[in-house]
Amino acid sequence: MNTFTFEETNLICCYRRKTRADTVAAMTAALPYMETEIQELAERTAGKLKQLTEEEFARFVFLPAEDME
Repeated sequence: MNTFTFEETNLICCYRRKTRADTVAAMTAALPYMETEIQELAERTAGKLKQLTEEEFARFVFLPAEDME
C-alpha cells in the first residue's frame, strides 16, 4: 500500500471527499489555482491516490499531520 508524506496527507485532508475518485477530481480541479510547488505536490498525490482501489482508500485514515521539524 502507498505511504503518504505529511504534506500529501495534509493536501488529501483539504480535498477529501467520500470516494477516491471524487477526491482526485476535487484536487485536480483546483490545480489551476495552485502555486507551482503545490501543483507538483497535488499531481504527485493524485497519482498515488489513483493507484489505490476505492476499498483501500476507504480504509485509510487521513488526519492532518504536523511537521515535526
